[in-house]
Amino acid sequence: MDKSFIPIRLREARNMCGYSLDQFVKTANLHVTRQSIYNYERGVMQPKPDMVKAFADTLGVSESYFYGKSTKIDMPMLRSTADNMLSEEDLQQFETMLSYWAERYLLMEKKVGLKSDFSNPLADITVSTLDDVILAADRLREVWRCGSGPLPAVLRLMERKGIKILSTELPDGILGLSTFADESHPLIVVDMRPQKTSIERLRFTACHELAHILLHFSDECNVEKMCNKFANFFLFPKQTFIEEMGAEHRNQLTLEEMIDLKELYGISIAAQVHAAWDLRMISREHYDWWYDEMIKKNRLEEGWGIYSFPETIGREKRVEARMKTNARED
Repeated sequence: MDKSFIPIRLREARNMCGYSLDQFVKTANLHVTRQSIYNYERGVMQPKPDMVKAFADTLGVSESYFYGKSTKIDMPMLRSTADNMLSEEDLQQFETMLSYWAERYLLMEKKVGLKSDFSNPLADITVSTLDDVILAADRLREVWRCGSGPLPAVLRLMERKGIKILSTELPDGILGLSTFADESHPLIVVDMRPQKTSIERLRFTACHELAHILLHFSDECNVEKMCNKFANFFLFPKQTFIEEMGAEHRNQLTLEEMIDLKELYGISIAAQVHAAWDLRMISREHYDWWYDEMIKKNRLEEGWGIYSFPETIGREKRVEARMKTNARED
């Protein structure tokens, strides 16, 4: 094994655990000063093997993590829901952070005897058109036994299906990220802060990233747009949307009916207008009117209803609780 210690891995792991330098020295029972830890994190000093073992034991990962020989993150797939590009520095930080988080999570699962299996039910679908997206969304609902109605707690649903979800602060303009660990464990990162996103946008973002994980795309299609359409029709299936709207074609949509559907299905007014146009339920003229006269003037949809069901994540906390219980029993 290459014994070249990677400083950023110690810093990111310590920060993710919420330790200050002083707290880390105390918790790990290290016989060094906070200045020494600071120097390790800057690469000014190289820790000895027994020190690295103490780091690993305290932070819940293998020693190989600190040498870059642990869980591998698929960097080319580390993409965002926005057009904003991550800088090289941001990419390195997220790769390090995700590597630590995934390794610790998977190690805890192994220690408590939990399987971490993931199966892609859409692996045989290649998306080129809107019809492909609708087929994929309907197929996923069928395989995951979601029915055709509202989907409360989509983050919890994804966790049950083997997708690891991390909530953390993301750079401005970026709402979500997705990738794989060791080419087999799907990871989704979302920024769940209320000041960053609405509950409807959070749900849409998570489903957009789910599309990146599950779908294969043809070379000629616009991947980001197709992921948006998948999110739309997974949250609000085509046939259900038509039935709720009362017809396949409408002369106009009313704000009042879409507020009612937003509060039930947890999907924004803007997304509903997009779906109506995608299905050619409404004319281009009416679609443009909605965007020019309504949506662009109220992008936060203030006063346009509130989806009251919370979106939370919890599997990692439950695994950690089992770890602590097992440790006490030992």
